[in-house]
Amino acid sequence: MITPEAFALSMKKLGMTAPRPRIAAAVSGGGDSLALTFLLQEWIRSRGGEMLALTVDHGLRPGSAGEAAQVRELLQARGVAHEILHWEGNKPSTHVQELAREARYELLLQACQSYGFPVLAVAHNLEDQLETFWMRLAHGSGLDGLSAMAPSREAGGVSIIRPVLPFSRAQLRETCAQHDIHWIEDPSNRNEKYLRVKLRQFENLLAEEGLTPARLSQTLQKLEDAREALQVMTERAAASCVRLHPEGYAALKISAWKEYPRDIQRRILGQALGTMAASAYPPGFEALEQTRLDLHDPAFAGKTLAGCEIFPGRSGDMLIAREAHAVAGRVSAAKGEIWDDRFRVSGFVSESLEIGALGEAGLAELRKNIKGFGASMRKLEALPFKVKRVLPALWQGENLLAVPHVSYYSPASPPALKTGQVLFVKIV
Repeated sequence: MITPEAFALSMKKLGMTAPRPRIAAAVSGGGDSLALTFLLQEWIRSRGGEMLALTVDHGLRPGSAGEAAQVRELLQARGVAHEILHWEGNKPSTHVQELAREARYELLLQACQSYGFPVLAVAHNLEDQLETFWMRLAHGSGLDGLSAMAPSREAGGVSIIRPVLPFSRAQLRETCAQHDIHWIEDPSNRNEKYLRVKLRQFENLLAEEGLTPARLSQTLQKLEDAREALQVMTERAAASCVRLHPEGYAALKISAWKEYPRDIQRRILGQALGTMAASAYPPGFEALEQTRLDLHDPAFAGKTLAGCEIFPGRSGDMLIAREAHAVAGRVSAAKGEIWDDRFRVSGFVSESLEIGALGEAGLAELRKNIKGFGASMRKLEALPFKVKRVLPALWQGENLLAVPHVSYYSPASPPALKTGQVLFVKIV
């Protein structure tokens, strides 16, 4: 079983040291998540904090609502606040587990944001980590995909932590038994049409030959150490060959980039693309490798990838800009948010003011209006066309009021407009 002392040490390693913590826990009703819940309850109570258990009813099985109610009854009887979240709408017929997982996290994060819980604890354990490794290996993942599952990560302004990642499924169930907790077995955990279920049988065979979960976990940690080392090298290498411009594009110094090993070249390229177009699904190995080879070709004239345009610049650099067809639409500039995953917008108060891409029509209008603005004209003409058309512009209806990055403000724009800011920021 897992002792309170062992659990407290795991929480400390996750950086959970603040007094009076507010932590939500994802609870399915299975042995793993129930063990996490009651370990967490004891840990939070000793620190004067507050806890909320969240159960997602996917509505995929006839008995799911009753199971969620059963979990609520169990937790409330033991003094744990509990909410049931429902996955509404039509359910998928294919890729069910993957899409259900995405929906679950979306609902959990929304609940954390609504109820004011900055931390979400999930019950991934040692075997979950190994099953993820085997699944990614089956799909041809590289080092990043095969390395250890991260103990924590950020999503939607919420810290997602995995306090029981170092512990086995058997330890979690022993903890439940010690506390006289009866868990629910999800029938999908025995359905052999799912790859994860098949892998559990495979793991038993490997364990009999000496490749135990604990031993394989050590190998995963070594892979994670190697991944971290490569990431540090990538950051240093990128600093020498990638320049981020305030107008929201990147210049890749090809001569310096070519000096690095293939893996570092791909990582630099992937990082630059992610900076221009943050995505939950970054380009895969094959797409990055093909693009890496393209950039070595002297005849390369340009391509699009992952919401970006890659094309030769005037000085011999390779430029990476936001793809015009993928750029975000107009939004209120008064909200003070990140626009297009590239620009932080602040200081604008007019509710009718919008920020959006300049576009080709806006660029044509800007060229007509900018006469007499010598410095602005020079700034504009110094930029590549593919960068100009995705510059952030301030609009009031169909009236172009300003293009801050070329210091253009129309005569119709109020003086207060110049006090606002549209700053390029690295999101990834």
